[in-house]
Amino acid sequence: MDDLELIRPKQLADLLSISIPTLYRMINEGDLPPKVKIGKRAVGWRRSQIEEWMEERTEETASVE
Repeated sequence: MDDLELIRPKQLADLLSISIPTLYRMINEGDLPPKVKIGKRAVGWRRSQIEEWMEERTEETASVE
């Protein structure tokens, strides 16, 4: 069921411990998984994709150290 759960921008910023402007910079630079359009002015991200992305970033960081 996690695959269907969507995370809204504020939730995602909180989860990543970043500010909303930083979140939007990351979106504009293509640094996040693709967003899902929920409505005309509403977007979200699949929780499962965000969790995978976070795990990959953690592994990349660990392999550099």
